[in-house]
Amino acid sequence: MENQKKTVRQNVFRESDFFNPRDKGQVKYEMLRAHFYEGRFVTRVCREFGYSRESFYQALESFRKEGLAGLALKRTGKKKPDKVTPEIIGYVIYQRAKFDLSGAAIARKILNRFDLKLHKRTVERILGHYGLLEQ
Repeated sequence: MENQKKTVRQNVFRESDFFNPRDKGQVKYEMLRAHFYEGRFVTRVCREFGYSRESFYQALESFRKEGLAGLALKRTGKKKPDKVTPEIIGYVIYQRAKFDLSGAAIARKILNRFDLKLHKRTVERILGHYGLLEQ
């Protein structure tokens, strides 16, 4: 539900230029404030601010852990380092330069040597990045 387009029905967002309904961090903060400081029911504030109850509790947990920063939009995508380490990259380059192996063959060798499963396309991207892939 978090990715759906939300409609903020809360009056303060319609009546003031200060409150921006597209600022999700501000909307989430005001939603939490309406519940905790104005005493409104969770289901009501969720309806008024365009969020599900699940999203309300996720916002609450983020706010408790991180403060206001927890309500701001976060980058999506990878959160931890890629499994392709410099050692793996060096191995890919070496296998291509020394034995002229395909991406699939190098991926099989990586699985055998490092117990790491890479898709042949990942290997080909590495080779392409270093100019070792014929077009």
